[in-house]
Amino acid sequence: MGFDYFVFYTEASFICVLILTMMLVNDHLHGTLQEKQLWFRRAVISFILYFVSDACWAAMLSDFFPRIRFFAVLFNLTNHVMLALMAYGTFMFITISEKSPFIFDRRKKILCLIPVVGQILWVIIAYIIDPLFWINENLELNDIYYPLMFMPPSLYLCAGLAHSVINARNTEKKEEKLQYLLLGSIPLGVMAFGLVQVVFLNAPTFCFGCTIMWLWFYIQNMQTMISVDDLTRLNNRRQINRYMDQFTFSPDNRVIVMMLDIDGFKKINDTYGHAEGDRALIIVSDALRQTIEKLDSSAFLGRYGGDEFTIIVRDPVEGEAPEQITEMIRKTLSQKQENMDLPYELEISIGYDELSGENDTPARCMIRADEKLYADKKRKR
Repeated sequence: MGFDYFVFYTEASFICVLILTMMLVNDHLHGTLQEKQLWFRRAVISFILYFVSDACWAAMLSDFFPRIRFFAVLFNLTNHVMLALMAYGTFMFITISEKSPFIFDRRKKILCLIPVVGQILWVIIAYIIDPLFWINENLELNDIYYPLMFMPPSLYLCAGLAHSVINARNTEKKEEKLQYLLLGSIPLGVMAFGLVQVVFLNAPTFCFGCTIMWLWFYIQNMQTMISVDDLTRLNNRRQINRYMDQFTFSPDNRVIVMMLDIDGFKKINDTYGHAEGDRALIIVSDALRQTIEKLDSSAFLGRYGGDEFTIIVRDPVEGEAPEQITEMIRKTLSQKQENMDLPYELEISIGYDELSGENDTPARCMIRADEKLYADKKRKR
């Protein structure tokens, strides 16, 4: 391996590190301090450090760095540690993103550290006991090095992939299924590109592949953050407005706007806390989603803001007039309450109106629907 190889490998690593660093900076400026975001950053940082360390090892193999035992041990020890931290960070990011129950158990989270801590301690202790155990006199890695290097990371990545696949199979919600599969593509991609790297040792396919994978995931995730409400996983207000902007009045097409609001939501928050308020929002959003999925008519559902939701129905078929959809929603919500031990009555008020006349606009139609919503709320007092 000559100087040209070193230049090629280093350039590839530099480009990948630059892309991941830009992604991290953007996430720091526009992201949140949620635990899943913190683990996303930790995972990406470990990838960056591994690429730097791996480039240094390539530099030594190309005689850019002097071939001395200190550099050989340092770079391979760093690779060993960073690969373990990469896999562990990826696993934690996936499980926290998917809200796995074990993340709330401190003891289980500590148990998950055992493989990575064990691997790091093993490689250090093995070298102290026998300096030739995993790197020989010629500064070449022994056969035992790679199996032990890949074993714990493979465990984390396989566990993360299995976790995502199982969750995707167990959910009936299309949005959640796609999100689980998106998360599962991360460990799958890491293992696939790692395998290619082992087969084609003269090309930095692992570096390129993992960077492209993380960038693709980040773009997809940013799109979700822009268009989807984080709590209910419904379309957010931005998407509602974007969807409504495409409509104008036409005598051949009907457009009905429905506005919905949770009754006594402030009291739920004040009495039982915001966690229970969030739970109420999720229960209502699930009831709305289940109702919409049963319709034969084209319908768009979103969280308008706070405890207010919007449904836009296009060309309702027979049996799916707004009055009938209203009854379907209330029946679905009532059935969900029967299956849950809620300390309060969960009810909603609904108002709706239809786009009518050439001078009418979706925004005006929404205002009329909102006024009827509050009229419905007043009738219940």
